[in-house]
Amino acid sequence: MFSMSDLFEISETSVQNVLTSRPKAAKFFLDWHTACVGCGFARFCTLKDVINTYQLDEKLFLEELAKIAARKH
Repeated sequence: MFSMSDLFEISETSVQNVLTSRPKAAKFFLDWHTACVGCGFARFCTLKDVINTYQLDEKLFLEELAKIAARKH
């Protein structure tokens, strides 16, 4: 599992970085009902911004995203 420091580091990552490094994360953002995929602000928004904007469960959101990021494919 991931420590809180890992989750904090992930929360400061931009949406664009996530989508660029893990294209399959697009489905993740869509499943969470965000408009991040295709958004012009994706390069500026951090995951923390997404969590706050959409009032998401921070811990659950970051834990699920970390699982996607840890996958090889």
